[in-house]
Amino acid sequence: MPLPKWLLIAKNEYRLRLNRIRSIRAFFPVLAIGLLAVYVAYIAPYIANLFIDDLLAFFLSQIALAMVPVIFFIIFFYLLILPVTYTLQGMQAHQVEIFLAAPIKPSDILLGEFLGVMPFYAIFMAIIAGFFTAALSPLGLSLLQIFIIVIIFCVVFLSALWIGTVIAAAVRTRFAKSARGKDIGRALSLVVALPIVATMYAIIGGGFTEALIDPGTNQLTRFLLGFLPSSWGADIILDFAANPGNFGFFAFETMMRLLGLVIFFVLALWLGAKLASRIYSIEPTSFNASIVKPDGFFFKTIRTIGGHGSFSNLLVSVFKDYTRRLENLSRLVYILGLLALVNIFLIEGSGDPGDALIMGVFLFAFLAVLIVGQVSLGGKESVFIHKKAPSGISRLVKARLIQSWLVAVPIGIVVTVISLLQVPQIDFLTLTGYTGLMAQLIAANVVLAVGLALLRPEFSENAR
Repeated sequence: MPLPKWLLIAKNEYRLRLNRIRSIRAFFPVLAIGLLAVYVAYIAPYIANLFIDDLLAFFLSQIALAMVPVIFFIIFFYLLILPVTYTLQGMQAHQVEIFLAAPIKPSDILLGEFLGVMPFYAIFMAIIAGFFTAALSPLGLSLLQIFIIVIIFCVVFLSALWIGTVIAAAVRTRFAKSARGKDIGRALSLVVALPIVATMYAIIGGGFTEALIDPGTNQLTRFLLGFLPSSWGADIILDFAANPGNFGFFAFETMMRLLGLVIFFVLALWLGAKLASRIYSIEPTSFNASIVKPDGFFFKTIRTIGGHGSFSNLLVSVFKDYTRRLENLSRLVYILGLLALVNIFLIEGSGDPGDALIMGVFLFAFLAVLIVGQVSLGGKESVFIHKKAPSGISRLVKARLIQSWLVAVPIGIVVTVISLLQVPQIDFLTLTGYTGLMAQLIAANVVLAVGLALLRPEFSENAR
């Protein structure tokens, strides 16, 4: 009886990953398990002993009852969106042609490739789990408890990766049909990380940890997160930390939760494979023609700033190329989101204007890099065309510099004014002085970012 197509793909994918170590491929599983056992037994405990007091206090504190499910949820959500951020990389043309010529379904490809690399993901998860088991080893965890914790890490986070893979397949099918769709996908891949950053900032300085001490907030958080598989595994680990070596007292509840995790993972694989046949496609993408509209008020203003000459045409062209890419706009949304999160969670009320701007000084440099990081992304052909024109390269760099100033400086001024208005009893001269100083700092950061971008130019998307 022939093997199922997805299993055959998984087998070949596994062999392909081990192609460079073919001499030990036959006994690689035994070798990997042995090395992981050494890591869990000796290496991880040595590393954990450096921080063991803080970790034990954390796991046995009142806050840990709510924080561990939250941290598990953050990791779960991060691994879920991780495949989405790389979804538009796609496959090579010759691979697509081979798949299209074979009697195979897209679901077989998706499931087979995931199962082929799943052992390597499991090894990584086991390494992380070894650190947690080593941190809890002074409590007297039994070998069975350690074994269950390793299984929990692997099952929970492999489930997140598989769900993310299915979502990524759907996103690729939806957005990769045109150049505009690819641009939308790249934009979403950056903005989707903001919820994770917001949660981390809330934990670090937003009073989120202190709020969990309140019994009402604690129960609400546990109730909301209790519907997620990440919380099922976190609850088991917390029970082990509170009752080390005593497995029989709550063995039934633990086995039910563990069985629920395994069933969830198996159902996720089955449902994901079924959905992949409907939402995933490996057909070649197409490209749609763009319709050029007359310049509006904004671009007419840019043309006026450029001087109504040939340079103004170049400046407008550079600005159109920048605003046409949704990925560039998503970069602005991302940095503005970071600035807002910093002001909400990390900057407390202060009477000193300098304190209100301290984080903005660092983030404005990040803003400059995000805006001007694509000076030569038009390709070498575009650079050669400008090079043949009189002073073409210098004019192109000048246009990119002015375009970056026109984007970064107004954003920086608005953010600076909003931050300074939070300072009580600030006078107009102080507001104007600090705003002008920050505008000059942003302009200098843009010049520095342009210079660094030209030292190592990027001529394509894949170079980034």
